[in-house]
Amino acid sequence: MCALLCKAIRDVRWQLAGSILIVFAFHWIRVWITSLFPIRQFQRLLNLVPDAFMPLLPVPKEQIATVAGRIAIAYDDPLPVMVLLAWAIGRGSDAVSGELGRGTLEMTLAQPVRRISVIGTQAAMTVLGAACIAGACWSGTYLGIQTIALEERVSSRVFIPAAVNAFAMTCFLAGLTTLVSSFDRFRARTIGIMASFFAAELLIKIVGLVGPGLRWLLWCSFLTAYEPQQLVAEPRLAWVFGMPLHGDPWVWGGLCYHGILIGLGALGYALAITHFCRRDLPAPL
Repeated sequence: MCALLCKAIRDVRWQLAGSILIVFAFHWIRVWITSLFPIRQFQRLLNLVPDAFMPLLPVPKEQIATVAGRIAIAYDDPLPVMVLLAWAIGRGSDAVSGELGRGTLEMTLAQPVRRISVIGTQAAMTVLGAACIAGACWSGTYLGIQTIALEERVSSRVFIPAAVNAFAMTCFLAGLTTLVSSFDRFRARTIGIMASFFAAELLIKIVGLVGPGLRWLLWCSFLTAYEPQQLVAEPRLAWVFGMPLHGDPWVWGGLCYHGILIGLGALGYALAITHFCRRDLPAPL
């Protein structure tokens, strides 16, 4: 088991270090960028956004214009999301199909190790890495708030639910990717399937938000449970499953979002382990 753990650490160390450095620096810089634009100027900029695009905003524009709202945009920015996506898909695809493609899985299983230990070690390192990257996101925000003068005082604690939501989304994608990987033997195909899945889910959410009468599509996208800006703008929702809010009979809370994503990710890992432990491995090419 220790040998498997050391191997997993060697496999992930450079990607993990690079991912942590990128998201930490990005969130720190995001706080600095926020300090350059007064609230009034940002409100004027939001007023230029056409009404047709308003449904795409995760929270009302009045909340986005606040200092906390502008900092929280970083958790929805394409760069950190792509870093999390690369980690989840990269590590999940390497769990089985990556090892099969390189021809190293057969050598590993030839040793006195159990299959569940092989994939379980991969899963543990992936989840731990996701926690480290999400923690680096929050740490960058925290250091930025502590070192950069802002227009109004903001507590770094309000961004913890956003970081947890990012961790939960990464766990879901990693679990699903590992499940796909457990059925495949080519890592490139596993990556292609998951990249296409993410793009399709993003498109479904966008159509569900802007399409008249198509909000039911939001139930078909896991990204509906990824709302870091909402959890920052409405701290009351951060640590509850849901509550009535702003006239709506029920609004999902952070615990519901996190629970759905982490639960589905755990299910993906469980199914992946079950299939991998029963699977006949193909001969190396």
